[in-house]
Amino acid sequence: MEAKKIYSLSELYSNKAKTMQQLALEGVHLKPLKKLFGNYVFEESLIHFPSERGVGKTFLGIQLCLAISNLWPSFLGEEINLHGNTLFVNCELGERLMQQRLARMFMAMGKPLTNEVFESIVYTTREGLEIELKKISNLIENHNPVLMVLDNFRMAFLKEDTNRNHVAAQAMKMILDLKDKYKMAIIITDHTRKHTANYLTTSDLQTGSGTKSDLVDGDFFLRRSSQAKNLRILKRVKSRLSEEEENAKLISFDCNTLWFELEEESVDELDHIQGDVINDKHEKKILVKKLREEKDLTIEEIVDKTGVPKSTVHRWINS
Repeated sequence: MEAKKIYSLSELYSNKAKTMQQLALEGVHLKPLKKLFGNYVFEESLIHFPSERGVGKTFLGIQLCLAISNLWPSFLGEEINLHGNTLFVNCELGERLMQQRLARMFMAMGKPLTNEVFESIVYTTREGLEIELKKISNLIENHNPVLMVLDNFRMAFLKEDTNRNHVAAQAMKMILDLKDKYKMAIIITDHTRKHTANYLTTSDLQTGSGTKSDLVDGDFFLRRSSQAKNLRILKRVKSRLSEEEENAKLISFDCNTLWFELEEESVDELDHIQGDVINDKHEKKILVKKLREEKDLTIEEIVDKTGVPKSTVHRWINS
């Protein structure tokens, strides 16, 4: 009688099925993930970057690409220990405007651009990612970027209703497939919802379907500070790859040079939110409790800062 052949899991399921022990043994030998932007962006990660309109998210993405490709050891106080080519997929700005802005940024450059080894490439299109996918894939294969910035999600899928979960999931799968195939990190810039400028960052601020946040490895937000027109707060919220962070980073934006600079490594977001203009009751309740518990403000100080009646403040604190 012919002996029955015993197949391994990998033979039967093409490496899609592994035992937990096998995965654990493989994990022991994995090297720590390299950093493209500190704990904000790791190698081969997918990052969601929703921001308020007009705060400079495009400039931040461009500057990060330049920092990585020009061998900077850090950017805005965050370590960079993986350098290489970068790709900025520009779906939002016309090429002329991109030329003008880059010219200003290069002229005001505070650090040298070596350009000896790696390149920062800009691919400008209004056709959408699905139509341009083949050309962008060819570009990735030729230049092997360690980071791709997709600016922005809405314009990249303009012909689709990305407010619907299944449509957003399909769009995100396309981006995930790119990341996995080419072993690169991807940052997706996006917008926050209207009328959320004074909500806490831990709220659901992003536009459209929440599927985007569900499928990424992490996200961070760039927001205006109430303290000065040129100030921004940069805050991580979700992260599968590192510990989450309570405080935010304070940076400044120079409207002449178009560059960001680090002001303070760690600030309390509450100091940069205007509580008196928050309209949502749930948001105000969270803010009142945070001011009491984390800032140890008096009832009168909370009333002055938030505009919430004294009796209501008492009730919310004691609830």
